Parts: sequence; structure tokens; C-alpha cells
Amino acid sequence: MEELLKLLEDYSFFRLDEKGKIIDATGEFEKVIEKNFNDIVLHTDKKKLAGAFVELQRKKVASTKLLMNIDGRKSFKISFVKGDNEILGVAKKLDVEEPSFISDFMGNIIYAKEEWKDLEGKNIFDLAENRESLLDAIEDAIREGECEKEIFVNDKKALVKIRVDDNIEFYIREDIFSFIKDILRSKNEEELLQNVEKAVESLKIKYEINEGDVIEDAIYLFPIYKEDKIEYQIAVYEEIDEKKRNLLQFISTSASATLEKLNGFEKILQHFPIYKIDEKGFFVYVNDKFEELIGYSFSELKNKKIDEFAEKRDEFFKKLKNGKLENFVSKWKGKGKEVFVSEHALKLNGETIVLLQDISKEKEKEREAEFYNSLLRHDIFNKNEIALGYLGLLEKTKLTKKQKEFLKKIKDAITGSNRLIESVRKAEEIRKSKSKLEGINIKEIVEKICGEFEGEAIKKNVKISCNLDNAIIYADNLIKEVFTNLIKNALQHAECKNIMIYGEFENNHYKVYVKDDGKGIDEKDLPKIFEEGWRKGGGSGLGLYIVKRLMDRYNGKIDVESKVGEGTKFTLYFKLARKKAKKEFLKIRF
Repeated sequence: MEELLKLLEDYSFFRLDEKGKIIDATGEFEKVIEKNFNDIVLHTDKKKLAGAFVELQRKKVASTKLLMNIDGRKSFKISFVKGDNEILGVAKKLDVEEPSFISDFMGNIIYAKEEWKDLEGKNIFDLAENRESLLDAIEDAIREGECEKEIFVNDKKALVKIRVDDNIEFYIREDIFSFIKDILRSKNEEELLQNVEKAVESLKIKYEINEGDVIEDAIYLFPIYKEDKIEYQIAVYEEIDEKKRNLLQFISTSASATLEKLNGFEKILQHFPIYKIDEKGFFVYVNDKFEELIGYSFSELKNKKIDEFAEKRDEFFKKLKNGKLENFVSKWKGKGKEVFVSEHALKLNGETIVLLQDISKEKEKEREAEFYNSLLRHDIFNKNEIALGYLGLLEKTKLTKKQKEFLKKIKDAITGSNRLIESVRKAEEIRKSKSKLEGINIKEIVEKICGEFEGEAIKKNVKISCNLDNAIIYADNLIKEVFTNLIKNALQHAECKNIMIYGEFENNHYKVYVKDDGKGIDEKDLPKIFEEGWRKGGGSGLGLYIVKRLMDRYNGKIDVESKVGEGTKFTLYFKLARKKAKKEFLKIRF
């Protein structure tokens, strides 16, 4: 019951008569009983109230957000229901945005928040870089009650929302879209890094941008890629909330895209399709590259909702609830064509900015590859199994010694073929996997896998020992393939007597060693063993390749040491799972 009461603390309930007078209320609205509802709504929001009442008359229900004067200015989300002779309402109290500074109608700044204190006593018209733009914005705000424009104040590029009531109120926030545009417009790598630094600097955090070196004491790392390799990293040295993490991820994604295409372009915005929609899903901006990709001009898209052109929008907006979305694959209905894209989106200040990557050709190749993989995995595998069945029957007939030798070679070849098909299936599963990394107990996983190999080890007179800590590392359900491949590799090819698996903690990682005392690997072959298709002395050539792919997936690494005649040792570095930091409210300061 206490939890229920706490849940209702931010809600007020009220009743209005037919003239709009509050005749009964709870919570905050108790203080304004007998007052007319219209009288306590601020001047800036009276049009919104009028719109809600018109909707109420038509549909019997309506909702809106209003600024109201109840013991000072407060913001509420209000829902109305129309009864026979009364209106019922529920109001949820919202956090009120405080003006950055306030001026009178002559432009004299009479109040400023702490971070803008140096503006007090000055005149906004003297500070604005573009005086005419500011005057236009104030005129719009007087006419509409509110206006938002990009201006420069005290050399700070920002979005300024202007409200006009008894004074002129300025609500200033950093325009992240302008930072992203600057990153995307970078003409060279040096300028790109400067623009990334400006964007990160605006978040007021402890950070460093380095050239991809491993940084042990960083709390968060945001990589900037070039040709699938980490070229730079934004290292953050303090706990930050989810909103800042989303902004940093979007900055690093934009920087990666720019770095990838930096050579040979003049205007990066002409290379990447970009669109922007408002909170209701209507297009408010598209660039030339977007028009070229989809086939529609902005004039054809204006005043139209995105779900008329793009599929899976419910899923898109659901996944975007945390403010950021990456690699969302969707199909668009272009003008006379279908287009497959990968979307990278950031939600900020009621708008959604999305960068697209055309993957139509890749999708077509993927479909073709999937057909052949399916043929390989199912049809050929099944035919091989049938052939093995007939060979088993043939074995029971009277055969000469030579015929039995040939029969064994045929069975070994078909069995090897099926193992290869199984390896291809696993590699495909890894490529397609979208499972999230989570905390996994490494000891429990490895001990179970060692148990599965116990029978085969006894047959080969090999002892497997496992001595790991209860370390919680970042991985997914595919982690078993790492140790299955390493143990199977040692049993089948190492000619060893012992396989030893043990581990230790090292800073933010848990290191696992898989060591055998077998014949070892020639030093000249060591650099090649993780390459796709590399093999020596049998095998599919995919086992160690799969291990390397998975370790990359887990943001870890694998090293190998070996001496001929002494054995081989693999060292795997897994990131330790961190406890989730408590979310904190983000206040961007300038």
C-alpha cells in the first residue's frame, strides 16, 4: 500500500463545472479550488489549453502538457474526461525547466542561472551575434507564445527556446545536431578530432582521446573505427548517466563514419543519408543524399509521417526509448523501389536524428548466401548421413581387408565433411547472433564442457583439469564454442597427455589459460592459426577462427605461445562484468 501511495504522490485529481471552475480537487490542485482552470494556466500555454478543450468536446477525452501557476510556476501533464455536467481530470506533476536567463522587453537581462551569471546586467541585443535573427525569434514567440531558433550568445552556439509572458525567457541548450554536422563536415583527420573534442568537451566530463591504446583505468570507452579497426578511443574517467553515454556513442558512431569516408570527399553530408523527425514522427529535415536514396524530395515528405515509408516503426520507437539506437535494419518504400538500410538514431529534445547506411546490395548477397548455406547445412548434411547409414550396412557384409581399409577412408571423409558443415553452421550462427552480452560465471560453463569431453579424454588417455575462479565475465550463450573448440583441438591434434585450464584476475579482466603438453606448433605457423581456413594436419580450418571471432565479439583477446615438443598455451582475456551504475539526472552546463 505504501508503494501505491508513493506512486500517486505526483498525481492530482480534480473536477471542473461546465464553466471551468475547479469545484473539487486533491494534491497540488487543492490550493486552487474555486478558481477557474483557465486563470491558472500561464499565458504561453493558453492556446494549448484551448486546443485540448476543443478535442474534449469532440472526443470526450483529451490530454496536454501545461505550465500552471500553483504556488509558483509548475508543469503538469493533464488528462481530461468529459462527463454529463462536469469535467474530470488527472494531473501528473513534471519537472519544470528553469530559464537560463530572463530579460525585460528592452533586452536587459534581469535574471540568470549560475552558469550564465556573467550575463546579468547586460543587454541581450548587444550579445547576440545575429541581432535580426533574435528579433525575428522574439516576434514569433510573442505571436505564438514560444519559438525555438539557433543563435549565438556570448560566442556559444546553441538552441534557444524563447517564451514570452511578463518578460522574455530564454531556455538555452547545446545543439548536439550542430556538433554532429561539424563532425560529418570535417575535411581532414585533424579537423575531425578537433570537432570530436568540442562535442565531448560540451558534456563537461573527465575524458581523453587517444590512438586506440588499451587504457586500464578508463570507466567507459567509446571507439572510433577505421576499416574495422579501432583508430581512436574516447576514454571517460568518471561515472556518467545513460543520456551522456548515448550522446558519446552517437558522437563516436558519426566520427567512425566520417573517418571511414574521409579521403576523397568535399561535403560529408552529401555522402550520408540523414533525416530528422519530430516527436510525432513527421519529417522536419532530410538531406540531398537521403532524397537520392529514397527517391522522394523533402517537399514530398513534408507533413508526412515516417511510418508511411519505413517498416517496423513500432519496434524502432520502442528500441529508441533509451535515447539511442544503432544498426536497426529496416525496409523502406522508396519511389518505385525497395531500399534496405541500417539506421543509427539519437533522440534529443523531442526530435530524432537518424543516419542511414544503404545495405540493399548486402541484403541481396545475404539472401543468396543464406540459400547456399541452407543447402549445405540441410540437404548435403542429410545426404551424407544417409550415405553413412548405407556404409554401416556394407560393413556388416563379408569384405576383404583392403575393402575394409577403403571403407574406413570413405567414412572418415564423409564424417569430416559433416564436421565442416557443422563448423560453417556455427560460424554463421556467430555472424547472425544478436544476443546481448551479459554476466556469465566462467567456472560453471567451463567445468560443464570439460565433463562433456571426459569420455573422449579417457579413450585417448588424456587428463583434463579445470581450476577456475567464480569470475563473472561479459559473454553470451556462444561462449561454450570457445572452450569446446580449444579442448577438441587439443584432443584431436596435440598428441598430449594433459590439458590444463586455469585462470587469474588481472585489473578489469579475467585471464583463462588453456595449456597442453603435446607436440606444439611450429613458430612460423603461429601468426596464421586464427585465420579463416588455416589448417595443418587435418581439421576444418574454422575452429580457431571461430574462437578468435567470439573473443573479438566479447571485446577481449586471445594470445598463443607454443614450442615444438613442449606444448601449447592459449591465453584468453575476458572483460569482467561491472555492476550497473545508478542513473542520475543529466544537467548540461555551459
